[in-house]
Amino acid sequence: MDTEIKARPNLEIIKEENIPHLLFPGEVGAVLELIVRDKDGKVTERQEMKSESFVRQFLELLWIAAYPINENLPYELTDTGGLPRSVPQSCYILDTTGPINDITYGVVVGTDIPHAAVTIDDYQLVSQIVNATMNHSAVTFGAPASDATTSQFTITRNFANVSGGAVLVAEIGLYIRGWRSDTYYRFMAIRDIVSINVPDGQTLTVNYRVQAVV
Repeated sequence: MDTEIKARPNLEIIKEENIPHLLFPGEVGAVLELIVRDKDGKVTERQEMKSESFVRQFLELLWIAAYPINENLPYELTDTGGLPRSVPQSCYILDTTGPINDITYGVVVGTDIPHAAVTIDDYQLVSQIVNATMNHSAVTFGAPASDATTSQFTITRNFANVSGGAVLVAEIGLYIRGWRSDTYYRFMAIRDIVSINVPDGQTLTVNYRVQAVV
């Protein structure tokens, strides 16, 4: 059975009429879209929802970049391994370009049994799914787009189920990478609780559409 994830353009353009509208005026957030396709590309399930769960590392990294925090007095936050990391503004801190088969950053998925609720202090998925179970494509991006009320860009990743059985994806996250002094750090920016079944041989596409609404 062909479960190979096909290469996609590095940057895609979404049409104005395809921008989803789930956020309220004045909100900055994300819309989460989940699409399951069979080996022929036919959509077998689709879900769209408001992403509820930006966690504290995202705001801390944004603050570091905006302040800015210098090399002599870096700010400490928790990485995806639960370790404290000192990060300055000069650290390359918002990289989500996870390459093919790399589960350490970019969009990530988990089984999360028994469905632990999201907390603001979460720094990793509860039970991350490995690449040998669901092959991870390279992360791709949709260029910024806007209509009369909403501006957005999209972060996309595909997950091909090669496990030999169905996989219930119950949590999704966005891991971002930072670099400092020849060392890479990973931090979780978003964690969402979901429930979507991916049969063996089928592929889950995850779209995070980051938006600002007026």
